[in-house]
Amino acid sequence: MQTALTCLKAVADAYGLPFDPAAAADRYGLGVAEPDSDTLVAMAADAGLSARLAELDVAAMAALGRFPLLARLANGNSVVVLGLRSDETGTSVRVADPLSRTAGSFEVDSESFAKSHGGTVLLAEPRLSRSGLRALALIGRHHGLPLAHESLAQAHGFHDVEPTPEALLAVAQAEGLRAELRDLSPDDLPRLGGAFPVLAFLRDGSALVLAGCQPSEGGLLVDVVDPVKLPPSRDTMPLASLTGRWDGRAMLLKRVYRVTDEHQPFGLGWFVPEILRHRREFTDAAVAALMLYVLALAMPIYFQIVIDKVLTHKGLATLQVLSFGMLAALAFEAGFTYLRGVLLLHAAARIDVRVASRTFARLTSLPLRFFGHSRVGILIQHMQQADKIREFLSGKLFFTLLDGAALLVFIPVLFFYSVQLTWLVLALSLALGVLLAIIIPFFRTRLAALYRAEGERQSYLVETIRGMETVKALSLEPVRRRGWEDAAARAVAMRFGVGKLGNAATAGVGFLEKVMILCIPWIGVSLVFDGSLSVGALIAFQMLAGRVTQPLVQFVSLLQEYQEKALAVKMLAAIMNEPPERAGSGEGVRPRLTGEVVLDGLTFRYGAASDGAAALSGVTARFAAGTMIGVAGRSGSGKSTLARLIQGLYPPTDGSLRLDGHDMRELDIGHVRRQIGVVLQESFLFTGTVRDNIAMARPTASLDEVVWAARLAGAEEFIRRLPRGYDTPLEENGSNLSGGQRQRLAIARALLTNPRILILDEATSALDAESEAIVQDNMTRIGQGRTTIIISHRLSMLAGADAILVLDGGKAIDFAPHTELLKRCSVYRDLWNSQNRHLTPKASTPKVI
Repeated sequence: MQTALTCLKAVADAYGLPFDPAAAADRYGLGVAEPDSDTLVAMAADAGLSARLAELDVAAMAALGRFPLLARLANGNSVVVLGLRSDETGTSVRVADPLSRTAGSFEVDSESFAKSHGGTVLLAEPRLSRSGLRALALIGRHHGLPLAHESLAQAHGFHDVEPTPEALLAVAQAEGLRAELRDLSPDDLPRLGGAFPVLAFLRDGSALVLAGCQPSEGGLLVDVVDPVKLPPSRDTMPLASLTGRWDGRAMLLKRVYRVTDEHQPFGLGWFVPEILRHRREFTDAAVAALMLYVLALAMPIYFQIVIDKVLTHKGLATLQVLSFGMLAALAFEAGFTYLRGVLLLHAAARIDVRVASRTFARLTSLPLRFFGHSRVGILIQHMQQADKIREFLSGKLFFTLLDGAALLVFIPVLFFYSVQLTWLVLALSLALGVLLAIIIPFFRTRLAALYRAEGERQSYLVETIRGMETVKALSLEPVRRRGWEDAAARAVAMRFGVGKLGNAATAGVGFLEKVMILCIPWIGVSLVFDGSLSVGALIAFQMLAGRVTQPLVQFVSLLQEYQEKALAVKMLAAIMNEPPERAGSGEGVRPRLTGEVVLDGLTFRYGAASDGAAALSGVTARFAAGTMIGVAGRSGSGKSTLARLIQGLYPPTDGSLRLDGHDMRELDIGHVRRQIGVVLQESFLFTGTVRDNIAMARPTASLDEVVWAARLAGAEEFIRRLPRGYDTPLEENGSNLSGGQRQRLAIARALLTNPRILILDEATSALDAESEAIVQDNMTRIGQGRTTIIISHRLSMLAGADAILVLDGGKAIDFAPHTELLKRCSVYRDLWNSQNRHLTPKASTPKVI
């Protein structure tokens, strides 16, 4: 084997460049010989790589920090160096050796590698990496802009040159991003906060994406993404390593959103596009409100004329005409009030439907890790805020703004009646505003505490309901009741504090409003005595003053309500601004899977990449398509974590997971999951019939197909005995079925979609011996034509598998068939013996004669 050509293909593949080793060997007339150094560089150039040879040891490779590298060994063969890893035990080198029998890559310690390494390394990268444009495209996609480096190069004329930082700044601004070039020091990075991700320029002219930073015991760690690496993935490096390569310049990028942009971050402005969709209804409602304001002038003028004219001159005929006219005005007012209400109800109903759909869609698009650290009750409370926010915007805020616009009509009328009294009204209205401005900060603090207490109370309630069986079994009712009373008491105390503050504001506003009502006749009577104001005009002014202070009082109280809704926005934004996972996004490759699964140095940690022990560490294995694979190990060894990674529920922390040769990060996760069937230890059943639950992933499946899946899962026997068979309704989570029956329905549901990969994660743990025997007898038929991965503590379920992956402490201990593992794997043998101790014959005591 020509190892140099095989390794060169691996390097070219890493950069997404085509390279055919056989064709290259023919072109250069190599036959079966290894290429010399000059030929190797020429071949790299043919593959679109800019390559040169250098003498590098392990320390120099670490300082370079760019992989993969093609390393020539002392024996003339070649390997690919994929990366370095340093810990307290030393430095290890991850290599891929074409001559190794180990699938994928493996690690060797740096001393062993140095002994076999010839010292020569081929440094190769795409001839024109366009790392700056690639980094800009990555950050643009992070902000929701569909950018690609190829289209950016085409649109802005960077066909054969790397853009300078200044040119990249212009490109970013042209593509709808607010961009700024800054000179930063390493100490500035922790203060960037929400400015991440940023584009950093390196000393060699390339660019990196800085995705964030996090403290650690050894100093600051920086999350970086190399945009040239395919697929781009987040790596963590010490700040000192970055400082040696970074020239100190960075570009801060932020998306500029229009008011009507539906993809803007969640906030009050997020509802504006929805409201503008129904601008016609709101415009008509505004016209109706304007007519109401004009009609509102009729009543004060009516009383003024009655007092000043009718009573003075005893004009009964005039009174009759005025009264009939006033009745007509009141009828019109009632009609316009009804019309305005109907228009707003219609618009609000349609907005509510769209907002509910968008918020629920966002919730279901979030990655599984989000739900792992979020409490159910608090999530429910956050989701309930959307209707309140919409009601505030399209209801009270809308009407207050209309009432505010009406001041342009009423205030000039008041000045027409009396300048002195009008200034009095405005002064008292200003006092109302000052009062509320003082109260609002205290109100905001207490309101936040109230929402926290209500969220904790709701979470406690949900937890108790979900665990009611355990509560009953352990007789925890008194304990849970006391806990509920404590949570309720805290919430009530917080609500009492908010209520007291609200009552104080209401009392203060009411007092000032009544002072105004008192002061108008108090001062106005002297104006009547002076002859500058008639009695009727004073009464009319009193009535109109109420219409002026009404929107002012509403506006002041609106500030109070705004604090509530601003907090509601913050709560809902915790869901709406969370980055969604890629599932269903339509991004990535969409292959028809055959079922091959390759784990290559697979490492995963829950939480931050640098925190805690790895749930999986350096797992390497290959599951051939169509085989039955068992996964065994003690509790906490990483078996279920592996199942989650294969489903794409979590991205690997390090290493790779490939399906049919495609890196998981390149795939459309939603498309992949539709080809994977999963049965968990505690499978969830939905409200509906038995048939509905089996056909949940394929609603159009025929009854014959449903029966086939149920029979294969060993479920048909008990379904036939149900009162209505397949049409039997299930209670919440199938509580009217036994645990084993629920599990068999879940297996049937997974089989109905005919998945290419079937994962049974402790799927038979809840089955009785008879049901488990039925499923086990059917395993050959169940696994026919697909890759079946069985995770089980019961090793008897795994004995018939083609191979069994043994995990211990997150590491792969062995990977072989059952009989081989019993011979050579002590961990597996101990597990098997502990489960089959009753089958092991006891040694007989020899008789002494």
